[in-house]
Amino acid sequence: MKRVILTVATIMITGLSMAQWTKKTVNNGLDDPYKICYTATNNGGYLKLEGGESKVSFYVSGGYYCEDSPLVNISFLVNNEWIKHSVWGSRSSDHETVFLSFDLANEVFLKDFLNASSVKIRINESYCENEIYQFNMSGSTAAYNFIKK
Repeated sequence: MKRVILTVATIMITGLSMAQWTKKTVNNGLDDPYKICYTATNNGGYLKLEGGESKVSFYVSGGYYCEDSPLVNISFLVNNEWIKHSVWGSRSSDHETVFLSFDLANEVFLKDFLNASSVKIRINESYCENEIYQFNMSGSTAAYNFIKK
């Protein structure tokens, strides 16, 4: 019996450690509370989801990006196969964020986002150095659903 309990506990702990998206509700006291989800950092950057019932924004942040609208290559690892997409990003005014989507529900890559175990992102720049990131996507469906509810 102890062995069964230990096995179940180990599986549950392993499952929790694999959930790479952190989910939070932000309440700054000034604005209405809102939800965010983000990944662990890679190469100084991280992925983030935020929004609400109507739209979910998806972006990468944590670097310095030069171009206003860089071409971004996104490859999702789904069932051990890399599925490639390209989008035109939109850089923030502080040069630290590239928005990949302002409404993730309308993107052709939503299904891949939800089912991916990993993602590689390359932000292609003409003047600055290209940035490449890789993130564990375990828990991406739960993160997306958390934002949507």
